[in-house]
Formats: sequence, structure tokens, C-alpha cells
Amino acid sequence: MAVYAVIMAGGSGTRFWPVSRQSIPKQCLHITSQKSMIQETVDRLIPIIEKDKFYVATGNHLYESIRQDLPDIGFILEPVARNTAPCIGLSMIHLLHKDPDAIVLLETADHYYQDEELYRQHLLEAINHATTHNNICLIGIKPAYPATGYGYIQQGSPVNECGVQIFEVQRFVEKPGLDVAEQYVESGEYLWNSGMFIARARVILDEIALYMPHLYAGLMRIQSALKEAGDVNIVTREVFESLPAEEAISIDFGVMERSKNVVVVEGIFPWDDVGSWTSMDKIIPMDDNENVVNGAKYAVIESSRNIIYSTSKRLITLLGVHDMVIVDTDDALLICPKERGEDVKKMVDKLKHEGMQGYL
Repeated sequence: MAVYAVIMAGGSGTRFWPVSRQSIPKQCLHITSQKSMIQETVDRLIPIIEKDKFYVATGNHLYESIRQDLPDIGFILEPVARNTAPCIGLSMIHLLHKDPDAIVLLETADHYYQDEELYRQHLLEAINHATTHNNICLIGIKPAYPATGYGYIQQGSPVNECGVQIFEVQRFVEKPGLDVAEQYVESGEYLWNSGMFIARARVILDEIALYMPHLYAGLMRIQSALKEAGDVNIVTREVFESLPAEEAISIDFGVMERSKNVVVVEGIFPWDDVGSWTSMDKIIPMDDNENVVNGAKYAVIESSRNIIYSTSKRLITLLGVHDMVIVDTDDALLICPKERGEDVKKMVDKLKHEGMQGYL
């Protein structure tokens, strides 16, 4: 029974502007090392999944950029972006056409793991459970602090007695306030929802049929086109463009939070979601002034706790500057307080509104 990896890489990563652009998505950026994040994702999984079992699920508009980083990987292309439930459903149809017994690991291209071996041990435990049960195995992360930017999963009763712990799912909670997040962490009953999971492809498709019937009907049209050697691209576009708003949603809202067939693996490995420039603070070692620097020639005087990223050849100098994000490219410069790092996407929206498409 073969295990396949599907790396979801459809987002553009607007919080990483001005380096990320419409044709250069976040997953192709070299933020955590000298390799792109999507290359790192594949490298982490190669020890447990065969190279010819990898697929990237992304949009047509990002295909060329990602193909340059991963020339030997298969692709499942969405004609238009419709969130993760349609993306995952489409991926399951293609995998089942190739292998009716496929086990699938769904991962994203913007996670960072300090202990990769421990990460893989957890995945192998989940793969083993998915192979012997008809559950969808979520990977939940033991919280390191009361984060308000992640969803939480409340653990129920344990379903195994030894090794990596697996629990029934009591409930999901979306991004709580700080007071509630503190209670969750203190209780020890909650895990961060990492957004990755493992299951039989058939089980995932069956759950979509149960909870998202309109999407399932469209997926069956695509499946028929695959079987009959029809024009799959045309049928896929028709299905995606005709999806109603209530079906163009995340897999969490559409299936996971409603399914009775979900368990959660308790992940005790260090994990970070690389969601904005401030993520660099947790990943890249600081200099003597507590500045985090990637790719920049720089000099500082009495400046500390800054994040500096550059793809240009300019020298960056800071004098009396603290707690700022400075991102320099050949045609754009971003400067903002670190506390506003999540708001960079607002600048992208403003440029779009003002017709400055050349910078997007």
C-alpha cells in the first residue's frame, strides 16, 4: 500500500511582500535556509516517502515558478483558487485514479521543524494508524505558548496505549482570544491545529461526499473525465468555476470540524508556521544586537531586535532603529514595526487598489 505526499502550495503569501509576488509565491522564497521552503518540505519527507509519490497541489499561475524548484515532482493544478476543500478533493480524485489504495499525507510548504527526525516519527505513527483504520489523522501540535493566531483541537479519549499518542477529537476552536488561549494551554487538553493530516484517499473522498455533496458531485464529473480520457482540464475548470460560495471553503470548515471519523496525533516536536516576516525571529539565529538578518549586507549602530531581509545589492544601514522589519528588493522597500508584520497584506491590497500592479 503506497503512501503519497501532497504538498498544498496554492497561496501567494502576501504577508511576505515585497519579496513574494503573484508569480513568485511564498513557498519559493529562501526564508528559512538557502533552499526554498517547498524544496525543504520535500527534503524532509524523502526519508519516508518515495520521490515518485510526491505531488504539489497549486494553481496554474504558480506552476512555472514551483516547477523551477521541483522539476521532478508531479503536479495537480487548480484552474482557479477555491480554498483547500476543492483543492484536496481534486487531489484525491487524481490519486485514486492512479492508485485505488492510496494513503495520502497532506502537508503545506510553509512549516518549519527544528527536529526533523521526531517530526517524521510522528508522521510514521499516523501513517500506520491510517493504514489499519478508516480514520483521518490530524497532526496537532502541543502548544508552546498561548497563541491566538492558530486554531485549537480539544483532545478526547486516547485511541492507543503506547508510542506517539493519538486521541479522539472533542471539538475544534478557531483562533481564540488571549485569555481563552491561556486557559487552553494551562488545561493541557488542547493542541494547535497544524493543518496537516494523513488518511486513505478514499476515506477523505467519502467524507467530502457526506458533508460537501455539491463539491463531491463535481469531483465525480472530473473522475468520469479521467476514466473516459476526456478533456479533464475543461471539466475541472467548469466544476471549480461553478462551485457555490458555501463549498469553496477550507477542508477544516467543510469536513474536519463536522466529521465523526477524525483523530488527532499529539505532536510533541518543535513546529512553526512561517506566516509572516516576524517568523524569522524564531528560525534564524540573532546577531550580537539581536537582529535577524537574511541575505543583506548591513551595518548597524545602536539598533537591535530588527528583522532585515534583502535580495538587492544595496548596503542597509540602521542608526538607532529598534523592533522593525526592513525588506529590500530591486524595485520595492518595506519598512514597518514588527508588531505590524501581519498587516503587510494590507499594503498589497492598497497597491492593488491604486493600480500599481507592477509591484505585485
